[in-house]
Amino acid sequence: MRADPAPAIAAALPRIGVDIVPLSRIPALLDPESGPALHRMVTDEELAQSSPDPDGEPDPAAVAGRIAAKEAVFKLFGSTGQPLPWPGIQILRGTGGRPFVRLTGRAARLARSAGLGPVDVSISHDGGYAVAVAAAVAHAPATPSEPPAEPNSERKPMSSVTTSTGIEKVRDWILGRHADRTELAMDVNIIESRLVDSLSFVELVYTIEDASGTEIDFDAIDIEDFQSLATIQKAFFS
Repeated sequence: MRADPAPAIAAALPRIGVDIVPLSRIPALLDPESGPALHRMVTDEELAQSSPDPDGEPDPAAVAGRIAAKEAVFKLFGSTGQPLPWPGIQILRGTGGRPFVRLTGRAARLARSAGLGPVDVSISHDGGYAVAVAAAVAHAPATPSEPPAEPNSERKPMSSVTTSTGIEKVRDWILGRHADRTELAMDVNIIESRLVDSLSFVELVYTIEDASGTEIDFDAIDIEDFQSLATIQKAFFS
């Protein structure tokens, strides 16, 4: 009697992540006046490999491709409700120019918790978009999925700012990204409503840092702190 193959199939399942990034969103990130948002997302090594010349400026299409690939890889982790560990997912140039994935820090821990084997990624460009597909085989994880990071209890304000002024700066930044909106209530979930997506989340963090004078540790982020203006005010301006 042949053994039931179901356990073997269940123990090793393929996972696929897909993401698309408009090239139009990249020039603002490359603008020096945008602050450190880009460097929170893409490492210096990745930026160097995104330039056609060693001393040249990064190619927006190459940067968009790497950002799309990072998001596609993150989807393999199944880490719903956690912020994307941008620097820990590196998309580097391998043999023949083919991209390969290097995982470090929290990204590597999330991959292990998900039981992922080696991750492969493919990037393509068409018109004004960069598209990336990531794939890996997931085996039964040896440990439970990583719980959300504990709130950072060691946030240290770098300057004094009033609550109303600070949260209004954050509100203005969000509204400035959405010409169709003129108001934003304190209790609106800005994540679920897609007012802030995973790409603009890093910019949101930088905006909060600038408005509050508080440095935010990406490895200690609690996503619940960023759900609405009310939670942002409580976490960073109280």
